Amino acid sequence: MININLLINFLVHSREVTRMHLPIGHSFIPYEMILIVVLHYLNEEELTVKRLFNSGSFSEMGNRYHFRKLLKDEWLSLQDHPSDSRLKLIVPSPKLLSSFEVISKELHESFLDTSKQYLGLNASDDNAPLKKG
Repeated sequence: MININLLINFLVHSREVTRMHLPIGHSFIPYEMILIVVLHYLNEEELTVKRLFNSGSFSEMGNRYHFRKLLKDEWLSLQDHPSDSRLKLIVPSPKLLSSFEVISKELHESFLDTSKQYLGLNASDDNAPLKKG
């Protein structure tokens, strides 16, 4: 059975950490976009603008506004598709990948601390860097 205190504390802390390191603000749209882009990147899957916009549950107008802002602020980058010049691929910027490294490390440490506090667990500390594949 899941310890509800452990889960709630971890979720609250996750939100605080991601808000500190990502351009989330008050909207879930950029947060969802960022997660989709990084997930595709890590899984080595191509992600086009159209695919990104069709993968969320938000309006096209909201998607376009936040997408342009993420590009302008250099959280995301566009690359030419290798076989179709009409398509652009979305990739995370070095800035975004760096932020996920920090977030990953902070959340990992937090999870270990919270697990000790609520479950009495002593898990090993494996701070592997963020990698594709």
